[in-house]
This record gives sequence, structure tokens and C-alpha cells, in this order.
Amino acid sequence: MDALVAAWLPGSEGQGVADVLFGDYGFTGKLPRTWFKSVDQLPMNVGDAHYDPLFPFGFGLTTKGTK
Repeated sequence: MDALVAAWLPGSEGQGVADVLFGDYGFTGKLPRTWFKSVDQLPMNVGDAHYDPLFPFGFGLTTKGTK
């Protein structure tokens, strides 16, 4: 997969989530924590000698919408 957007229980804002997913509006998303490759790497912190995450702290992307 190229991307993952987690949107649990959007409620009445489901249309807004759909607008972003279909590219009508852009968004910015960044990880608030390190995404490790396996639980064997835990604990893992930025700056550790063996810091080798799947996605580092702050990893993310920004898109531009079509509207």
C-alpha cells in the first residue's frame, strides 16, 4: 500500500474525510511517534545507537487538493 489514513468514527464529518481521500482537498499528516519494524526493537527512541524504524518520528506527507 502507498498510504494509510486512520479515521475512526468520523461521525458527521465523514464527508470531510471522503473529500480528502478522493483528492478534493489536501492534507498534511505526520507520525507523532516512531513506527518500529518489529516488537523486538522495543524500546526504541530517536537517537538510540540502533535506531532503525520502519517509519521515523515525524515521517509523513503533504498533499494538494484539486479544488
